Amino acid sequence: MNEYPLTSIATLALVILGMVLSFRVGAARATYADKQQNPEMFHSLEIYSDADFMVAFRNHQNLLEHLVIMLPALWICAVGVSDLVASILGSFYFAGRVWWAHNYPRNFSHRPAFFLCLFSLIALLFSAVGGVIYALLQQF
Repeated sequence: MNEYPLTSIATLALVILGMVLSFRVGAARATYADKQQNPEMFHSLEIYSDADFMVAFRNHQNLLEHLVIMLPALWICAVGVSDLVASILGSFYFAGRVWWAHNYPRNFSHRPAFFLCLFSLIALLFSAVGGVIYALLQQF
């Protein structure tokens, strides 16, 4: 039985977003190879000079870089504080990442999405730390 169904949903949403963004990287890679009319270019280092590929690639990599911090904070918050609190903060983070992915890098219109993600992550971290401290104090 899953004791944290809401946090599980938020986690699955983030994993699915990561998969969608990885498919966008693959599509950008194929588009670049087609532009060069050379299928061998699909795995070429020259692909990093293509602006469209780099947008898709950095968008995906940025999500992966942040998930390393976000997912442990999400689950520590769920276990130490509440499934509901963690899922709400995780949902705000997810919404920010979708917003970010849609607008990156157009005229810094992804900046509000960055702040939504940042504040959600900070709230998750503080909640997780608070939950751990509370659990430690309960033992004494």
